[in-house]
Amino acid sequence: MSSYSTSVTSLPAPSTSEIGRRGAYRPSRLLFQRTWWTAFIGFFLLCAGWALAAPYDASPDEAQHIIRAAGVARGEFAPRPEAAGGGTGAFQHVPVSLVRENCWAFDAGKSAACAKPIGGDERVEKVATRAGRYNPIFYAVVGWPLALWPNWSGVTLARLISAGLVSALLASAAHSMVAWTRHRVAAAGVLAAVTPITAHLAGSVNPNGVEIAAGLALIAALVPTVLEPDQPLRQAAMVQIGIAGGVLMTLRALGPVWCTAVIGIMLIPAKRERLRALLRFRPVWWMAGALLVTGAAGALWTVVMKASEMAPVNVQPQVTLAQGLRHEVIVRWPNYFTEMIGVPSWLDTHLPGTAYDLWYLVLGALILPAVAFGRWSDRGRLFALFIVPFGVITLSDAVGAHKYGFGGQGRYLLPVTVGVPLLAAYLIGRRGVLDEERSAKLVRTVALVVLPLQLAFLAYTMIRWQTGVGSSLQHTPLNPLAGNWHPPAGSATALLVGTAGCALLGWWAWTSTCPTVAEAAPEPRPVALSVS
Repeated sequence: MSSYSTSVTSLPAPSTSEIGRRGAYRPSRLLFQRTWWTAFIGFFLLCAGWALAAPYDASPDEAQHIIRAAGVARGEFAPRPEAAGGGTGAFQHVPVSLVRENCWAFDAGKSAACAKPIGGDERVEKVATRAGRYNPIFYAVVGWPLALWPNWSGVTLARLISAGLVSALLASAAHSMVAWTRHRVAAAGVLAAVTPITAHLAGSVNPNGVEIAAGLALIAALVPTVLEPDQPLRQAAMVQIGIAGGVLMTLRALGPVWCTAVIGIMLIPAKRERLRALLRFRPVWWMAGALLVTGAAGALWTVVMKASEMAPVNVQPQVTLAQGLRHEVIVRWPNYFTEMIGVPSWLDTHLPGTAYDLWYLVLGALILPAVAFGRWSDRGRLFALFIVPFGVITLSDAVGAHKYGFGGQGRYLLPVTVGVPLLAAYLIGRRGVLDEERSAKLVRTVALVVLPLQLAFLAYTMIRWQTGVGSSLQHTPLNPLAGNWHPPAGSATALLVGTAGCALLGWWAWTSTCPTVAEAAPEPRPVALSVS
């Protein structure tokens, strides 16, 4: 019998998704510990730095939201809509110690030292609040410490709960983009999308921070679900879409509009094969049902409680629709761009322009290549994520300018516009604009730019609260540890906590671009077989 030997090449190594399905390698479980928890703690510490640094009523209308939260904690979920708090609010019964006038807002040169300290008087009185008609779910979650401790302890704990909610949603977005797609460059989109104003709002009692984070988590879960046809459909992604979408639709009056717009933009136009797979995937129907229920409940609350009514701000009685539209686009749009990055405190603290320019550069580095090399459908999604929120706020302001004035702010656009850098970074990876090594360098470069900027915004705003800031030669303080007002936990504590958060997010950005076990697997080699 003859004997011979031959060499055959082993089969190609299975893809990451195939390995995951076979059980030999589970990227979601392995990366969960490395992305979700690291990102969560990093974002939480960053937001906690803002929570610990801020005086009472530090962000726009925080005192109004605190009063609403304290009222909900006492069982006043649906107070009767009345001409209260500017004519569009309601009354709540809250401890007197939480009712304080703000003596420093809108005056950047004045510190918070003039404010009367909170706490010390637990008598209950009837107080008007502009947030009295808002959906009570957020306030029920964050408000219970205010009922137990109507002082700095309660306010700080309520802020930290808000920071935890926001951080959980942001970490889920980070995990979705890194663990559920094949393109780690998407981590740069997460870092660029979470602007300083988001961290500021997260560290205060204000549902806007949770709203922004929910929008980011929703879009981040939709990206691998809709745009990655070679990836398996995940039940976890359906859960994230349901939770993030439900949160987005119940917090504020525009929530159902934002959620519907985001899902529509991401689904149309999608590949038919992927749409068919989604329709056959049973968790999709459970998720859709949950969104329909929460959306209907949110819309019903808005209608019954008249929560969409606006308080008049700088009313322009003679303005026409055409004049209003021109004013929005020419005058107010530049302000929206700045405010989406961050004008902290009561929109009274502008950082030196270089800080905004650097963030714009990061956004441009992600968006321009995505537009240049993306498909027409990709460009359409990017454009829609920008123009839909701008169009809604612009038209709303222009139509109501003669009754309510121009009340739009950049932070109102963020629940949708956060998807622009997120999607842009993903498209850079999907289109193969950069190889793996250059993608990792881009993520790390973005981290080295935006994370120090996060600290710069925190430190400069601390200076504004503690000393006041100005443009004169005699009043240009630069020390965030000095001043005639300091937070109860200490200025150094707040700054160190924020610094630790940025450092941990930097570590997350660095490690999220490292090769995984599957990606680092050696190429298959020929196998010698002997046949007799």
